[in-house]
Amino acid sequence: MNNNSTVIQQSIEYIEERLGEDLTLKEVAQAVHYSEYHFHRTFLYWVGDTVTSYIRKRRLSKAAEALVYSDLKIVDVALQCGFGSHESFTRSFRKMYGMMPSACRKLDHPPFLVPIAQPKEVFAGLQNDEWRVYQMDARIEQFRAMRVIGYSITTAASEGNNTEIPAFWQNYMKEQLAYKIPGKLRPDVELGICSSLNTDGSFQYTIGFEVDRSTPVPDGMIELEIPETTYAIFTTPPTGQSDFVASIQSTWDNIYTNWFPTSGYEQIAAPDFEWYDKRCWPQEDKQIDIYIPVQPVSVKAQR
Repeated sequence: MNNNSTVIQQSIEYIEERLGEDLTLKEVAQAVHYSEYHFHRTFLYWVGDTVTSYIRKRRLSKAAEALVYSDLKIVDVALQCGFGSHESFTRSFRKMYGMMPSACRKLDHPPFLVPIAQPKEVFAGLQNDEWRVYQMDARIEQFRAMRVIGYSITTAASEGNNTEIPAFWQNYMKEQLAYKIPGKLRPDVELGICSSLNTDGSFQYTIGFEVDRSTPVPDGMIELEIPETTYAIFTTPPTGQSDFVASIQSTWDNIYTNWFPTSGYEQIAAPDFEWYDKRCWPQEDKQIDIYIPVQPVSVKAQR
């Protein structure tokens, strides 16, 4: 099976060669023999942008160059760069560049260009022999359905990062919102849940608890149903308070760079979540579990 970084590089080259064509997420995923959702998540991890957003930015960058450095008519530039109409091109161009294509044509050089992506370097934190133990201990389990009540935000990854979730957690803890959530079945298990990623990279992030079926949802909170699903479960290496966040990020990195490419599994469109229990309460040897919904790699989508 191929290394994820190599596959993502192949997908970038595939996109670059076909910017003038009617490219879709499904087509690019099929070209590199990934299932659509797994490729969607993997591309976002390695590139820091969704497939559709990256394609649009590269097309508009090509268009900006053509407007400045060629005599092609604007409508021909639009069609050459993969836009179906002059109107859709103008709308997208103005959104990205803050000007009309005709205004760009008068410039000496494009305002800016989005370069061809390079798969990111792997996070350097806590890459040690301990990971190999935890990688081998990854377990596959059928996890029962559960009902969650909590607080949520709609957010998105930007350049592969998200600053809203840490701020959301800080406010959650500062306001002691956990104590306001009723009907807890596991009061010592807090969940940080990411809904399935939308094609634009947005998702709902929820902090909450599993609750019983009869508990009403208070004002200001949300209800989330997590279906019965097969999960790959990873435990983060034990660390002190100062390295705790780094250990979680390091585990996520290792999942995508080391585990998925050789596991025989792919991620599916279902919530993934972090499981915070009593193990993360001490100042030393803190740990959590990461749950990722998976299925065996299909014959048609062998990597």
